Amino acid sequence: MRYCIITRNDEKSLQIENEIKSKIDLIYDDVNPDYVIAVGGDGTIIKATHSYPNSIIFGLHTGHLGFYANYSVDQIDLLVDDINNKKFKVDQVDLLSSKIYCEDGKIIHGSAINEITVVTPPRTLILDVFIDEEYFEKFRGTGFCISTPSGSTAYNKSLHGSVLDSSLKVMQLTEIAGINSNAYRTLSSPLVLSSERRIKLNAVKPQEVFITVDHVSYTVENFKSIEIYYDENNVKMAYHSHQSFLKRIKRTFLISEE
Repeated sequence: MRYCIITRNDEKSLQIENEIKSKIDLIYDDVNPDYVIAVGGDGTIIKATHSYPNSIIFGLHTGHLGFYANYSVDQIDLLVDDINNKKFKVDQVDLLSSKIYCEDGKIIHGSAINEITVVTPPRTLILDVFIDEEYFEKFRGTGFCISTPSGSTAYNKSLHGSVLDSSLKVMQLTEIAGINSNAYRTLSSPLVLSSERRIKLNAVKPQEVFITVDHVSYTVENFKSIEIYYDENNVKMAYHSHQSFLKRIKRTFLISEE
């Protein structure tokens, strides 16, 4: 078996990386690793899932406990023992897929563990919203955030979207600064949809938009539409002992537990 480490660029994380390397018995391989250890925060873990989508991810948080991390700084030896002796278990975390269609025929593919956003901060974005090819509404505003259940605790939460139980197979469509008046009407509430659904956002006319797929960003000058749906693949996250969804929420947003 082979492994590699992705590390946040701070002194503490880099020291931990060196400590882990000195204790792991496996071959180091940053091209095709079986295991990837992400040392840092949730951003580092998400980067690892994009860089190595087929590997098993071990998240070790070096700051305050993040949502995706399953190991803490005082559990380095536990993580090493789990890897060396294959004592870990694996969770399957859902992904969203996207297809971005450009007016010139170009198609951009992407997958997100957290969320996909479509925005135009400098001007009003006008989109026709379709759910399973059925017209739903005409949106005017800054844009949309479409999140997974685990990603509902990220940007979606700051938009006052719902925090969703990570065991649900759903996605959430949340407006970003929608315009509502006597002339314009949208739902104005986060919309939770089954994983069987398919969201399509069509530009009323081709325009420049800014799209993010987790931390990966695109400036699409001639945006035509985007389709968002559940990915047939998922991310494999390693853990030693299961932590309930409620405990994960509490440790991230409420009270740190001893």
